[in-house]
This record gives sequence, C-alpha cells and structure tokens, in this order.
Amino acid sequence: MSPVFPMLTVLTMFYYICLRRRARTATRGEMMNCHRTIESNSRTSPLNAEVVQYAKEVVDFSSHYGSENSMSYTMWNLAGVPNVFPSSGDFTQTAVFRTYGTWWDQCPSASLPFKRTPPNFQSQDYVELTFEQQVYPTAVHVLETYHPGAVIRILACSANPYSPNPPTEVRWEILWSERPTKLNASQARQFKPCIKQINFPTNLIRLEVNSSLLDYYTELDAVVLHGVKDKPVLSLKTSLIDMNDIDDDAYEEKDGCGMDNLNKKFSSAVLREGPNNGYFDKLPYEVSQKYLAAVLDKTL
Repeated sequence: MSPVFPMLTVLTMFYYICLRRRARTATRGEMMNCHRTIESNSRTSPLNAEVVQYAKEVVDFSSHYGSENSMSYTMWNLAGVPNVFPSSGDFTQTAVFRTYGTWWDQCPSASLPFKRTPPNFQSQDYVELTFEQQVYPTAVHVLETYHPGAVIRILACSANPYSPNPPTEVRWEILWSERPTKLNASQARQFKPCIKQINFPTNLIRLEVNSSLLDYYTELDAVVLHGVKDKPVLSLKTSLIDMNDIDDDAYEEKDGCGMDNLNKKFSSAVLREGPNNGYFDKLPYEVSQKYLAAVLDKTL
C-alpha cells in the first residue's frame, strides 16, 4: 500500500472535522443572533420615540437651474442623504432654483404679479418633498451649502402621496414663516427653525424660498424631517394658533429647537378662534388667490 493513501485519509478526516466544527459554530452563532433579534424586538421601545428621515423623493417644484435630462443643479438632488454637506461651495450635486437677486423681476420678460397678492406673501419658488413615514413634525432641518438664507416658509400637508386611497380633504399648515433676510456669510449651514406643532401627521413637506436679497444662487443639499408617530398632547387646536402670538425670539435659529422648547413655546401661546373660510383655508395661499383673481376677472 502506497504511503500516499494514509496521508490522504488523514487529510480527508481533518478536513471533515473542520467542516463539522465550522457548521456547529455557524449554527450556534445563528441561534445566538436569532435570540438577540427576538430580545431586541420584544423590548419596549421608548414612548413616542423621534423618527429622523431624509426626503424620499421630490414630487413637485416651481423651477430649477439644471435641465430636465440632467442631475446637475436640479431639484432631484434634494432626495436622499446629503451629497455635499458640510462642505461649502458651488457643487453640481445640489438643488438650485432658477433665479436670484432682483434682475429676474426687472427684465422686460418678467411675469406680472397677481393683482390681489398681499404684500406679506413673498414666496418666489417652492419645492415639495415626500418622506417614507407620516409623523407629527418636531423639527425640519434644511442643509444649505452655498449662499444660505433663501428659505422663508415651510408647510406640511395632511395628504399621504403613497396612500392608495385618495384623501377626502387636503389641508396645508404653515410650520414656520419669516420675512426674507440677507446673510453676510455664504458658507454652508444647517438651518433649524423652530416649527409650529400641528394636529395631523405628514410626510409631505413644502419649502418656499425668496432669493431676491441674495448675491448668488442658493444651493440646497438635503432636508431632514424629525417627528413622532403618536400625536403630541399639545397638538390640540394648534391650527388656531396665530403665528403672531409667538414671540419673535421663538424663531431665532438656535440649536435647542427640539420638543422641549417647542412645548414651552406653545404652552405660552394663546388659543383663539379663527375665521372659517371653508376649503379655501386648506389651500396654499397663492392657489386660492389665483382662483379668486380668475373668477373676479370674468365677473367684472
């Protein structure tokens, strides 16, 4: 008998033992992982834990600098995690609106404003973003990478774009609003306004901007929605809270714009009855104004 065969037999048995030991180790590891998974799933989650999510997709916008068949400087770049932030500068991976400054309104081809637009309505462009989960918003963070300061209004919609059943009514609520301001710095920042608490969950957020005071195009990288799944206690009748009832200091950009500060602000706000204008109160302001202007022009 050749000495090679005993050696092959020994090697074969050694290889078989190694496979058996590896199989047992893997099985034990799978059992431990499965046990950990069951334990983690059976643990009680924190009460009304905050959900943090980036925008899933862009569903509507007024304009963008890029072309429709490109990803450079288009609104589509607002979906998903940041591409540029915290870097500053001019990057093609950001979302850029079509205009800045006042030259767009001063050129001969400028469109005329609505006749009945009130002076306090100063939005020039908008973008609407959807998120995976419907939440009661506690914060909205906008990651701006170049010439920040154009965002002047943030709204939330009650309709769920991913629901198979169309809603019986659609309602828009202003989370935060401010007059256009000019910032001296052009570096990137994380814009964290203190938002108003609303009494319905949302996964559709609308940003409105005014770039008339900027020296160059503003560039946005991502939008982060913070919220809770369960209805907060202080959300009762918050739709009747007037934004003017809250102190101006409440809308300064601060790091402490979480749920605690939000509750403090609304605990001191005055609840009062507001006007009831039917479904016109549930539409964006510019839509109702355009409809009224068209109706009145035909009747006069």
